[in-house]
Amino acid sequence: MTMTEHSNRNYVMGHTDRERRRLLLQAAVLNPITEDLLRRAGLSDGMTVLDLGCGVGDVSIAAARLIGRHGRVVAVDIDERALETARSRADSAGLSNIEFRRARVGELHGLGCFDAVTGRFIMGHLSQPRDALAEIFRLLRGGGVLVLQEYDFSSHSPSLPSSHLAAQALDLFNRVFQASGAHTRLGAQLYQLMSQAGFVALDARVEYGVDGGPDSPYYEWYAESLRTILPPAVSLGLVTAREIDIDTFERRLRDEVVSQHAGVAGPVMFGIIGRKPALEETYETLAI
Repeated sequence: MTMTEHSNRNYVMGHTDRERRRLLLQAAVLNPITEDLLRRAGLSDGMTVLDLGCGVGDVSIAAARLIGRHGRVVAVDIDERALETARSRADSAGLSNIEFRRARVGELHGLGCFDAVTGRFIMGHLSQPRDALAEIFRLLRGGGVLVLQEYDFSSHSPSLPSSHLAAQALDLFNRVFQASGAHTRLGAQLYQLMSQAGFVALDARVEYGVDGGPDSPYYEWYAESLRTILPPAVSLGLVTAREIDIDTFERRLRDEVVSQHAGVAGPVMFGIIGRKPALEETYETLAI
């Protein structure tokens, strides 16, 4: 069985205009963490980068700025409407060093070799992440770097006092993703999977943002994410629409957090950097 045949599940969050808007909300919260990860990974002028599951283009745009006009980003996604949004955003930003293509993760063999591969919240939606990592390893040049971010919905580190509504939402995300067959703990597994795939010099961190106050974007981000997964959650019998009351969720979450002078924590996120051994390192290993 080829990787193309089994590497992509149905994306749990769907491919709607509302989901594409949710991705923009999410990006506003997470981009600073992602950009710091890309810098630590060493993305720099002149590199060629492959961005997997690029969505509306946030990671692609961040990478393109780091590698400069002499570098090149190839960004792939299966949602053509998301790619249209990404192209428009890149044009508005004056970035001509990004090429957006419609492709699945198992259809990358004709794209050439890369100095770096990036992916944010893509591996957990693949049925065979081990196969995907093996394919990425082949696409990278010797010494190339893989940079991944993945959630772990099975754990939650709330701020104190904690938000009951945020915890309820994260628990529902975990149960819906589990029921869909997605890998809810892939973030925690990435270190092992990347090591088994041959990546070295692994550098992993667990991060999540915490924010509060009346103007925090977290409330809308949580509400829109919950709105997206509510239909499958209801159809699976995990919750009723009345229990969630989605149209008032954003306001109730804001009121709960602000009234306690608290913060609301985002979901736990693993950021991992791994490097493909350079050719000379491979030769040294073989010699031993």
